[in-house]
Amino acid sequence: PIVRGYRQRVAADSSFAKKSAIEVLVAAGTQLSAEWNRRGTEQMIPQLDFVVAGILTAIAGKYYSMWRVAPTLDDQGGESESKYQIFGVPIPTNSFQKTLMDGITRPSLTQRCLSLIAPIPSLFQAGLIASAIGYGSVDCLIRLRSWLIPSYEAATQNVNVLYVGIYTGVFMAVVSNLRYQLLQGVVEPNFVDRVRHIPWLHSLLTAFVRLGNGFLASVLAIMGMRKLGLQKLKS
Repeated sequence: PIVRGYRQRVAADSSFAKKSAIEVLVAAGTQLSAEWNRRGTEQMIPQLDFVVAGILTAIAGKYYSMWRVAPTLDDQGGESESKYQIFGVPIPTNSFQKTLMDGITRPSLTQRCLSLIAPIPSLFQAGLIASAIGYGSVDCLIRLRSWLIPSYEAATQNVNVLYVGIYTGVFMAVVSNLRYQLLQGVVEPNFVDRVRHIPWLHSLLTAFVRLGNGFLASVLAIMGMRKLGLQKLKS
C-alpha cells in the first residue's frame, strides 16, 4: 500500500520525492529553531527531553500530514478510486486538486468539503502515534537515565503521554490538515510549481514555503502545549 500510495502521489506531482526530503529536513530544522526561540539558549540543555521529543514528534507528524493530503492520481485504471470515499461519495485526497483520481472528473463543492473532513480520523490517529514515538521514547530514556544515574534530577516534570497524544492528534486533524491542504493544493501548484522547469529555483521556493509552513506549525504547537500545561518545569 505504501509503494502504491507513493506512485499515486508521484503521478499527481512529479516532484513529490524531492518535496518529501525537504519536508523531513524542514520539520526537524524548524522544530529545533522554534524550541530554541521559545526556551532560550540557557534552557535548551535542562529541557533537552522536551526538545528531542518535540523534534521526533514533528518529523513523524508533519510528514504523515503531508502524505495524507497530498494530491493523487490513479496509476492503475481506476481500481483505487473507491478507496478515497466518504459516505459513499468519491473524493480527492486534496480538497483543492483539480480532478478526482481519474484525472478527468472535476470535484463538486460537496466533494471538496468532504475531502477536508476525510483525513481527520487518520490524522488524529497519526498524532497519537507520533506523540507516542516522540514523547514515549524520550520518557523511556529519562527513566533509564535516572536508573543508571540515581543522583541525576531532571529539570522537567514527566509528561503525560496520553494527554500529549490527544493534543497532538487534535492539532494534526485540524491545524495540520488545513495547512497542508492549502500548501499542496493551492500554494505549490499555483505558484511554486510554475517554475519547475528551473530546478534550482523550484527547489529554493519549495524549501522556502515549507520552511514557513513548518515554522508556523512548530510555534503554534509549542504555544498550545505550554498554554495547556502539558510541558512544565519542576518548581
